[in-house]
Amino acid sequence: MRTSYRLVPPAVLAIGLLLCPAAPASAAATTAGPATVMALTLDEGSCEPLARRFLCSVSYSGAIAPVAIRWFVNGGYIPAYDNKSFVGIGCQPTVRYDIRAVISDATGASVEYHTTPVCRSGNP
Repeated sequence: MRTSYRLVPPAVLAIGLLLCPAAPASAAATTAGPATVMALTLDEGSCEPLARRFLCSVSYSGAIAPVAIRWFVNGGYIPAYDNKSFVGIGCQPTVRYDIRAVISDATGASVEYHTTPVCRSGNP
């Protein structure tokens, strides 16, 4: 019995290599290093006391969308301030307030800005 062998044309071989799910060894070597993923970081937070009002802001970096910002005043969640990086919070003069902003992203990571300013009276 005679066996015949046929050579595969180079174009068919190239298509087969492109469709093959196995990665070449050189690709595995380049992806074996540590992944550089940015982590959610609080860049800045502030609450400026003005007359009967705080102007508060937060900024962050490294978040994976979607991002949620939640504000809490004296332990109470304020849904009207959802997803705002800048808010104005009314206050009573001479009273100390507990203000928190919690920022979370799609990975479940979260950071918090926290301050306890005293409300000022008078003109700004």
